Amino acid sequence: MWRNYFKIAWRNIVRSKGYAFINIGGLGIGIAASILIMVWVQFELSVDRFFEHSDRIYAVWRNSEYQGTTSSWDYTPAPYGPTLKEEYPEVEQTTRITEWDPQLLTVGANSFYEKSSFVDPGFFKIFSFEVLEGDPVAALEDVNSIILTETLAKKLFPDEDAMGKTVTVEKTMDFMVNAIIKDLPENTNFEYTFFLPFKKLEAMGWADQFWGNNSYRTFAMLQKETDLGSFNEKFSGFTDRHLEDSNISDFLFPMSDLHLYSKFENGKSVGGKIELIRLFGIVAIIVLLIACINFINLSTGQSENRAKEVGVRKVTGAGRGMLISQFLVESIMITLFAFGIALLVVSLSLPWFRDLIGKNLQPPLEQPYFWLLSSGYILVVGLLAGSYPAFLLSSFRPTIVFKTKLHTKKYWINPRQALVVLQFAIVAILISSVWIVRDQMSFVQNRDLGLDKENMIYHPVTEPMKKSILALRAELLAMKEVESVTYTFSPLTEIYSNTSSMEWHGKIEDNRENIARMGSDANLVETAGMKLIAGRDIDVYTFPSDSSAAIINEKALEIMGFEEPLGQVIKDGNLSFTVVGVAKDFIMESPFDEVLPIVVFGPIRQPNPNFIHIRINPENGLQSTMTNLETLFNKFNPDAPFEYSFVDQVHAHKFETHELTSKLMGLFTGLAIIISCLGLFGLAAFIAEQRRKEISVRKVLGASVLGLVRLISSEFTKLVLIAVVLGIPVAWYFIDSWLQSFAYRTSIDWKIFLWTSVLALLIAFLTVSSQAIKTALINPAKILKDE
Repeated sequence: MWRNYFKIAWRNIVRSKGYAFINIGGLGIGIAASILIMVWVQFELSVDRFFEHSDRIYAVWRNSEYQGTTSSWDYTPAPYGPTLKEEYPEVEQTTRITEWDPQLLTVGANSFYEKSSFVDPGFFKIFSFEVLEGDPVAALEDVNSIILTETLAKKLFPDEDAMGKTVTVEKTMDFMVNAIIKDLPENTNFEYTFFLPFKKLEAMGWADQFWGNNSYRTFAMLQKETDLGSFNEKFSGFTDRHLEDSNISDFLFPMSDLHLYSKFENGKSVGGKIELIRLFGIVAIIVLLIACINFINLSTGQSENRAKEVGVRKVTGAGRGMLISQFLVESIMITLFAFGIALLVVSLSLPWFRDLIGKNLQPPLEQPYFWLLSSGYILVVGLLAGSYPAFLLSSFRPTIVFKTKLHTKKYWINPRQALVVLQFAIVAILISSVWIVRDQMSFVQNRDLGLDKENMIYHPVTEPMKKSILALRAELLAMKEVESVTYTFSPLTEIYSNTSSMEWHGKIEDNRENIARMGSDANLVETAGMKLIAGRDIDVYTFPSDSSAAIINEKALEIMGFEEPLGQVIKDGNLSFTVVGVAKDFIMESPFDEVLPIVVFGPIRQPNPNFIHIRINPENGLQSTMTNLETLFNKFNPDAPFEYSFVDQVHAHKFETHELTSKLMGLFTGLAIIISCLGLFGLAAFIAEQRRKEISVRKVLGASVLGLVRLISSEFTKLVLIAVVLGIPVAWYFIDSWLQSFAYRTSIDWKIFLWTSVLALLIAFLTVSSQAIKTALINPAKILKDE
């Protein structure tokens, strides 16, 4: 019996090649799109969840309340981790992690900047990375040990085993390779290529014991069977016991949720990357749903052609259950063919899709679970797409279907038309969403940052460079290619430090506003392209006392409430700084957020700078400029690569997630439009075929081709217009909700929805008109010759 079902299904597919092509093509595109999205979603869901003890690993987070608002962060002081393990028996292991800029590694003539971290021995007890040689836990007990990843070991020692060899870090410290681990997997947020003992920081005096210096991330692994809720209640006052007037509460947050739920508002996790994953999970379902709507519409559209087949089979003894099975088998067979097309599309597009999202996704065809899920996927899609047509067609009564014309049941709302409206309402929502997302991106990208990010580079200041800071600066300023130079504590694209403990005259006692801080020696305003609204720039070379000078931005001035800011004194710990200038607000971190209060201190706080910023003269050729700069840096930083970054490029990286959202939305909206047009084309062809005699009669009676095209097209354009009218309010609601998540956001322009309407109607008209014109041009004599 089942063999017969498949044979009949195959014959029906072959007989209706055009409709089969549209069904298989539309479903294939929909399935391929959903597979690509789900492969990406599966990758994101696996990030940092593969560790052996992932159910017991937690990140330390902390809350602080100010003026009714709770802020959250995950940085801790140096003594935090060891004290946590010491005071709580529920804590099995802890580790501290530094997040620093790349450090220079040197072995002979090989020198590379690599991403590193100082960690405790507990790191490799908590996180189960694969060990290739040595014992990383034991290695971290030795202050002179280094742990390399496999690829880095081969880079540094291409022709020999790295174990037991010496590696020089920052040209000043020698470490012995005592362990080698496999490269960290793609699905982890740790990006380190080598590890150093945290004990080395302590031995050098770089890790102070002050409980107010939050410079390190801390992770903890709890004992088995420990209840997180109970532990957090017990743990919340941990900082209060070690730091007077801290106003800080502590809690552990599951490591497995950190990648997806790291967005906190008022002390609670409210989402994060999971929002993007949910969005595109919904998009995957929507694209597949649109393809299923095509199948349903085209199948029900052919109901009159299949009615006599149903009648004959019922007369010869077929029950309704057998007919339903027959039509479902046909639906599943079409889905199976579409799945084959989808696999081909996925295989061809996966490399491009990897480049688009920037992740090395594994091919789904190589994963065993994929084939198991696929069988269920095909069955579900086949049943979803085929159930309504199967039940509709199997319900026809033989006494009716053999009449000249089949009169199907009249509905208050035609199901086929309702599905077309639903389909294009979704398309209208997607089109308008893409426009708004791109508007928001453009709005933020064009935001006034308060600094000029063009023609500016920065370079880390290495230990050899620190010995010749003045000489390097002088030679740079002597170059015609260089306009200005400044040494800084952090790059102009990132805030490294903030505090709520600054003091100034008139400060309210319970003011705990966080203020960002950075440092500069001279010419920061000129180099960064900032604008002064009062006073002058810091310049320790002209005014030696400027080592304790400060520049504040407008936001900091607003918080501090100075009527006359110049000459005011700001205290930060045991240091005092005098305000010599006020700068127009400038943005160093996320351009999507509100402006932060920033204080730029003179170099007394940070005598040894971390970065040098150089403004390049744009009138000189970039290539020759960079070549000359490299020659100069090789003089002061010998045997090390010229590791510079363009400020504008680093700034552009801050848009990556939102640019990815925009690109993916555009891609899958395009696919949804293509699938919808395929369905509309097939449905228009079927309707035009049904109305050939009517059109021929109208043509004989004098109807023009244009009038006939308008007649055929009007039915579908009306449906699309209804779809747009229904879809726009929904789009407005969800887009407005999305925009509310940004502190700096554009407004919704009503003209976007106008253009969405025009575009949707144009797409529908162009799709339908090709069939309408073809039908209107048929010679009436050929159609009416038998009448």
